Amino acid sequence: MNTTVHEDRLLVISDVHMGNALHRPRRPFLDLIRFAFQNRYSVCINGDGVDIAQLSLTRLTADLSPSLRLFMRFGETGRSIYYTVGNHDIALEHFLSDMGRMQVVPFLNVHSGDLRVRVEHGHMYDGMFLKFPRMYFAFMAIGHLAIGVSPSFYDRLHRFNLGFIGVVEKILARLGAGGVQEGSISGIEGERECFGQAALDVGIRGFDVVVLGHTHFHGQKVFEEGIRYYNTGSWFSNPWCVAISHGKVWFGPAADLQKGDPFPLEETLSDTPPVVASSPGAPPPVETVYI
Repeated sequence: MNTTVHEDRLLVISDVHMGNALHRPRRPFLDLIRFAFQNRYSVCINGDGVDIAQLSLTRLTADLSPSLRLFMRFGETGRSIYYTVGNHDIALEHFLSDMGRMQVVPFLNVHSGDLRVRVEHGHMYDGMFLKFPRMYFAFMAIGHLAIGVSPSFYDRLHRFNLGFIGVVEKILARLGAGGVQEGSISGIEGERECFGQAALDVGIRGFDVVVLGHTHFHGQKVFEEGIRYYNTGSWFSNPWCVAISHGKVWFGPAADLQKGDPFPLEETLSDTPPVVASSPGAPPPVETVYI
């Protein structure tokens, strides 16, 4: 299993939850994979791409069939599909490894230009998942039943679960039992402290960029240490994406990415930097830096 790779161009998304009855953006997901193929990006699905915990077999078949056909085409361009395992798909690790060109890993260390990137789903930094796994999986089972009632009922239950977990963590923190403090150092709305702290701790070990998923809350933070943290959220609502090209990083909604590649292929494939015309005496052109 090779968890350290060199990729000049890579897209990172997370929490697609194919097979979940609430997974509705099948076409936008396929459009993004086509965009990656056409623009010679490798792709990393950062956990919970397939949802075994809240599975609908009919839905999974409909979601996977067209995706697999696209995954197989990546061999034509020499690009790769990486899949980091999450908490909703851990039981499918061996099955996933046989899907197309997909390389299944617990995490991914990416070198792109001079940039060092760590990609990991993030559930192993979830304090409640680690301390109370039975309760966590019970919540997922209850959520599966709630999906059968209605999407709105599931949403209400999910918000209740998040609130309950937050209250328990505050109680544990006050009791000195290993809980977390209120708030998040990442500043990402809705995110619990353990994830921002984990991103910082991982970055300090030698990474410029840390990309997580799991929380379903998208956002970004540049820590004082210079480490950049991105969370790509989920595909239940407005999915976000990290695009990496030769050491540069773009972060934004997946829909915006497809409106125009922030790193046009003709420029990245050029052996020499493009010449920008300017009038005599004009200041030199300003390079756009994506952070």
